[in-house]
Amino acid sequence: MNSIKAIVPDFSTPIREFTKLTMDMDFQLLSIMIDEVRLGNRVDDSWTRQACTNIVDALRQSSLVGLTKNSV
Repeated sequence: MNSIKAIVPDFSTPIREFTKLTMDMDFQLLSIMIDEVRLGNRVDDSWTRQACTNIVDALRQSSLVGLTKNSV
C-alpha cells in the first residue's frame, strides 16, 4: 500500500524582499550612502545601525517611501 506524505510549507525560512530601483532611485540611494560613508557610519565594510536608519530616513524624505532597511 502506498502512503501519501503531506507537504508542509517551511515558514521558518527567511523571506527575501526585492525592490527594483529606477536609475533615479539608484542615484539617490548611492548619494545618501556616500554621505553616510563620509560621516563614518561604515565600519569594517559594514553599515552601522545608525547608517541604516539614516539611509531609510533620507529615502523617505526624498519621497521614496516604500523602501525599508530590508530593501536597502
